[in-house]
Amino acid sequence: MPIPPRPHTYRCPACHWSKTVAPRSDALVYGIDYFPACPACGHSPLETQAASPVQVSLAKLAKQIKLLIR
Repeated sequence: MPIPPRPHTYRCPACHWSKTVAPRSDALVYGIDYFPACPACGHSPLETQAASPVQVSLAKLAKQIKLLIR
C-alpha cells in the first residue's frame, strides 16, 4: 500500500524561491513533488522543512485552481 510522504516546503537560500508540496502518493515526480535544486537559479541544496497546515491548504488550493484553468 503506497503511503504518501508528509507535506513539506522547499526553500532556496540564494533567491528565496519556495514551494510547498503535498504528494498524493509515494511516487514522487521530479519538478512537481521533488526538487533537488532550485528551478529559478539552480542553487543546490535546498532547505526543506515540514509544511504547516496553512501552507498545505494553500498548496492544495493552488493545484485545484490550476486544474480548473486548464
